[in-house]
Amino acid sequence: MRAWIGSCVAALTAALALSAPASASTGTVKLSWYTTAIIKLTLTPNYANGFGTVKATFGTQPPPVPGPGSCLDGCAVDFGAVEAGIGYLYKYAAHLNVSSNDASGFNLYGEGAANFSDGGSNSMTLNQSLFWVPSVASGDTNTGYSAGYAFNVTSGAVNPAQPEPNIPPTITYGSYPSALISSSNPSADIYQDYELKVPMLAATSSTGTVNYYCWIVYTVVPK
Repeated sequence: MRAWIGSCVAALTAALALSAPASASTGTVKLSWYTTAIIKLTLTPNYANGFGTVKATFGTQPPPVPGPGSCLDGCAVDFGAVEAGIGYLYKYAAHLNVSSNDASGFNLYGEGAANFSDGGSNSMTLNQSLFWVPSVASGDTNTGYSAGYAFNVTSGAVNPAQPEPNIPPTITYGSYPSALISSSNPSADIYQDYELKVPMLAATSSTGTVNYYCWIVYTVVPK
């Protein structure tokens, strides 16, 4: 079987400004205003040399081997061929750069648009199979046994309702979930590895590869 992950960004600019009427007295004019918060999120998959899949192994780590759908500084996070019941680390999966003019900081959200799917009847529960692990810009020492944090499927409105492999989805929130990262700084660089824990009963095929995919959507908002 093969598993790949598409990542996309929903960077929100929150209009915090309210027009304040000018008050005037003889010979003077007083103006009051608020500055609109502007926030930008840039996502780079496979952000450093040495990206790719490493089978969970104790001791000396094998070299990363990215799947065919991945490329440096772009494309998909492609774990390539994986085995049921085995765990894997994907090094240098995602670099998120946040910049804002809001001194209060920001909240970053990351959720799946749906569970892993092969586009047919087979699926894998996302929060039992895909996790993110804090990483670094270079010199990553994580392994397939490093502590990770589960990605959940969103409860927001997803468009398209049934995610497709080649169409990045969007998520519209009525209320936000728990933040992936809550920062008191207006700008930050966030680095993530991904961990894949393939269920023992994940569907396989004796005649060909079962391709599973999912979309992780990142959203950032000012505090």
